[in-house]
Amino acid sequence: MSPNGLSGFKASNVTKNTEGTPGRWNRRRRDIGLVIWVAFLASCAGTLVIFAVLDPEALNDAWVLPWEMGRKLAYSLGFLFLFLIGLLASALTVFMIRTGPRDGHRYGKGRRPPPAIKESAADDPELGIAPEDWR
Repeated sequence: MSPNGLSGFKASNVTKNTEGTPGRWNRRRRDIGLVIWVAFLASCAGTLVIFAVLDPEALNDAWVLPWEMGRKLAYSLGFLFLFLIGLLASALTVFMIRTGPRDGHRYGKGRRPPPAIKESAADDPELGIAPEDWR
C-alpha cells in the first residue's frame, strides 16, 4: 500500500483528455442543457405565479375567437409562451458569457481605458471669459 492509500495509482495514469470519457458532456451540450433547464424552471415559476392570480376560465370572456379555450389549453399556452421567453433569455445570457473577454472584467482586463480629462479652456478660449462678462 502506498503512503496516500491508493495502491497502484500513478499520476501518469490520469489523463487530461476527457473528450472520449463516457458520461462527460462537452461545453456545448452543457450549455444547451443549462439553457433548457433554466428556461423550464423559470416557466414553471412564471406559470405558477400567473395562474395563481389569473383564472383561465376568465380568459374565455376576453377571448374573441369562435372556439372556446379550456383550462388545459390556457395552461399549456401560458407555459409554452413563458418557456420560449425563458429560452431566449437564458440563451442570450450564455451567449454573452461565452463571447465576453477571456480574462473578464473583474480586474479591468478587456475594458477600454477611461478617457483623459482635458481642460476645457485649452480647447475653447471662449470659455476663459468671466461669468460677469457673459452677454
